[in-house]
Amino acid sequence: MIPRTTTTSLRRRSAILPVALLVPASLAPSAPAARSAAAPAVIGWRATAGPFGLSFLRNGRPVTAEADGSAAGPGGRLSYQVGGTASSRDGATYHRLTDLVSRHTIPGGIAYTVATDEPGRTATVNVTRAAQGLHVRWSFSPASDVTAVFEALTARGDEHYLGGSSAAYVDLRGHIRGWSPGKEGNEAGDYCQNQEQSASTFYLSSGGYGFHADTRHIGRFAFPGATQVSDGPNCGRSPSVPSGEPQPYACPVAATAQPDRVQICVKDSELTYDVYAGSPSEVTTGYYRTVGMPSLPPPGQFALIKWRDVNADQAQVLDDVAEMKKLNIPLGTIFIDNPWERQPAGNTHRINGSACTNSGRFDPTFFPDPRQMIDTIHAQGVRFGLWVTSTASSPSSSQGGGSCAGINDVWARNDWLVPGTNYIDFTIPAARKYYVDQLTRLFGMGVDMVKEDRGEEYRLETTPLAGGSGAGLYLRYPELYHAAVTEALRAVHGNDFETLVRAGAPGTAENTHGMWGSDGYETFAALRTELRYGVSESLTGHFAWGSDTGGIDPQKPADATNSPAPSLFSRWAQFSAVSPVFEVGGAGLNATPWKYDADTVRRFRDAVVLHYELFPYLYGLARQAARTGVPIMRAVGFQYPGDQTAWAQDQEFMVGPDLLAAPVTADRAGTDGAAGEPTPVSVYLPAGTWVDLYSGQTVTGGRTVTRRTGPDEFPLYLRAGTAIGFHDRATGDWGTDDLSRQGRSGWMYAPGAGDARPVGSDQGRLDASTRGGTVRLRLTGAPARAQVRVLLPSAPRSVTVNGRPLPKAADAAALGAADDGWTFTQGPFGGVVLKVLPHAGAANVTIR
Repeated sequence: MIPRTTTTSLRRRSAILPVALLVPASLAPSAPAARSAAAPAVIGWRATAGPFGLSFLRNGRPVTAEADGSAAGPGGRLSYQVGGTASSRDGATYHRLTDLVSRHTIPGGIAYTVATDEPGRTATVNVTRAAQGLHVRWSFSPASDVTAVFEALTARGDEHYLGGSSAAYVDLRGHIRGWSPGKEGNEAGDYCQNQEQSASTFYLSSGGYGFHADTRHIGRFAFPGATQVSDGPNCGRSPSVPSGEPQPYACPVAATAQPDRVQICVKDSELTYDVYAGSPSEVTTGYYRTVGMPSLPPPGQFALIKWRDVNADQAQVLDDVAEMKKLNIPLGTIFIDNPWERQPAGNTHRINGSACTNSGRFDPTFFPDPRQMIDTIHAQGVRFGLWVTSTASSPSSSQGGGSCAGINDVWARNDWLVPGTNYIDFTIPAARKYYVDQLTRLFGMGVDMVKEDRGEEYRLETTPLAGGSGAGLYLRYPELYHAAVTEALRAVHGNDFETLVRAGAPGTAENTHGMWGSDGYETFAALRTELRYGVSESLTGHFAWGSDTGGIDPQKPADATNSPAPSLFSRWAQFSAVSPVFEVGGAGLNATPWKYDADTVRRFRDAVVLHYELFPYLYGLARQAARTGVPIMRAVGFQYPGDQTAWAQDQEFMVGPDLLAAPVTADRAGTDGAAGEPTPVSVYLPAGTWVDLYSGQTVTGGRTVTRRTGPDEFPLYLRAGTAIGFHDRATGDWGTDDLSRQGRSGWMYAPGAGDARPVGSDQGRLDASTRGGTVRLRLTGAPARAQVRVLLPSAPRSVTVNGRPLPKAADAAALGAADDGWTFTQGPFGGVVLKVLPHAGAANVTIR
């Protein structure tokens, strides 16, 4: 006789399953909310026999379960679709699993045989322990004609969700999230210019669990309260269907709101998924340990990247480097966008798309000596990059037209394109080899960085590729594309290369180093959209993310002579300052920042310098992300999952656990900036004490404050009692283009009662504490020169190092000229600035 309910805890089995705890970053101390787990969590499950159902438990307490109800089809649990095709549901019927028939032990878990409401068809539900959580797989016998599966998990009224890339919202509650590489539904918001996004089959819940659909097939999540009608498409187009192919339908969800459940739909004959339990950080780590950790980019990925929508010629590229150098604006990489490849005979247009793409050769008219150009750029300490694509295309008549025969027709002549498209079929070994070999030769000229455009514009679900059905390869296409580019880069540079990709899928972060949120208009609305996009995109593994500072295209009636406006460009630059990737360029004035007025140029330079000062903190977070998957940019709710107000914030975010940024994104900032007036910004600060880095004020959290914000500043808060890596430029120890320098290290500390979490790197470790008005700093393993900025409201009475007084400098300039000493500065980032010469790597500093 089968018991009505069975509970399985992996603690009771031969192996105990701990959910992996977050490994704190060496340069990123954790917030209190992230320190709460004291012991490994144990995840188990409970199976109910009639009707059959699963619930999932953490340390014996439920975190989620299959939702109630006996409805079959969209919105139902443990149900499936029979009949129809990838492009039509005509004639399809819906069915469901019913009662448990039998069970038996399998390695690591239990296999359940479950009846269905169809005579002659049963389901097998396997639940097994995995390295990070529980692995569930249900399949059918027979599996014939099953075309979609549906699952539904319980949801509380106060539960919130993160996952995937979305430009319209951060909290997924109330929304539908598709996992195709192109946009679906309202997730695009007003971000409709291109299709870019990362497909994500993962979400996490504030209720203490995460879900990963382990599939290569297309599907969707519908979160509590979402409906197809309210959250349907609002862009004028979605990814194109290849010529001659039918339009596939979106994986169906319930037509009416379902407030008590998360719906999962997969267009496949089976469903396999993983369940993780724990905090958002623990769940995220569990997921990435399953699918593969993101790749760690080299430090250069965090330096300023400069480009134009169209470069006129080779001389202009060199002139752009010279202009940046003239203004003393740090510069890491410059790249040439499309077009740079050969153009058809007689086509002298310089317009985006005027080249024969994937010819792999520079146009000799506009780039007569590319190697000399690249060598000249390298000689100035700047890296060089190129735009690449997965398409073999020819210019349209509006792009100058002409024939690409004999230039890039090798792809079509060999039938190396996906049928009905101009996309290269990377499942054809000969095509992939040709592509990789061509890029390897090109990168051997000194190409250090690649902008990998496109990869998601065709909906390939109903299209046959050489390697198999599009149903199983569509989701993989960006991965196949990026892996080919990375193979060529690694053949030349090892791991020392930079990328900017725009499309992604589960696993692509292993083969890429950076991503950008491409093609937003030059408007404040687009800035708000990019902020949401960056926060949500970071959870897909593409943690080194940035946006086109200022946007890419002017929105009429504006044009390239007056857009982006100075106030928008400055505010967007402030957002880029605290984004992992800072890149600037487009089709407007942002391609030539030196053409702005002196104040705007200064503000842009200040934003770039702040980004460089934050490099040790950002790169420490990058190291952590490559070990754990925990992103650099984080929704406030990710760091404070129990704070309901934190989940409502979509115009502020955490940079790691300790820095909160609220860029100025309101439309009124444009007119305020033009009038030289401050803009009021509403900022929610979670519980605790925060230091406003620009005003120096200490602010009590757990509330919303309105901050009047002038054009030279933006709301940026460091949690009191924490220290972060910081390369303070006030001391004069850094060159213009230095992200770091051998023999130098730096930190910033916001005093708070008690001990700060140690902050360490390969350039030393800082331990800081504050008690009774006395600040103590201990440096160990430090290089020959170290600096610390301590955010104190007033000058101290004394500063000693190893018991001896440290000389006081009159001001920052005098300190910059000295080997060691201290001074007090007021204004932005004000406080005590120390320069210390550690002895054998150690120094003990006391500030009273």
